[in-house]
Amino acid sequence: MIPPKEQQRPPGFDCPKCGFFIEMSIESLLYSSSQVCPGCTTAYSMDREKSNDALKLVQKLHVAMKNIDTVKKFDGKH
Repeated sequence: MIPPKEQQRPPGFDCPKCGFFIEMSIESLLYSSSQVCPGCTTAYSMDREKSNDALKLVQKLHVAMKNIDTVKKFDGKH
């Protein structure tokens, strides 16, 4: 069962070093070279070359989500 939206955790991950939650948007995943933990300042980077196939799928998801938002606004449902 999916929890109600207000109880869902935002996208991100727990810092493996200190456990602080690092919030991460799709945009930051696609366009940032690294993420920094606000709790301990450890920097995490992704091998973009090895992750290229996954990043292409995330980009498609991002475009699809924007298209859905556009349709909702056009239909007056947003």
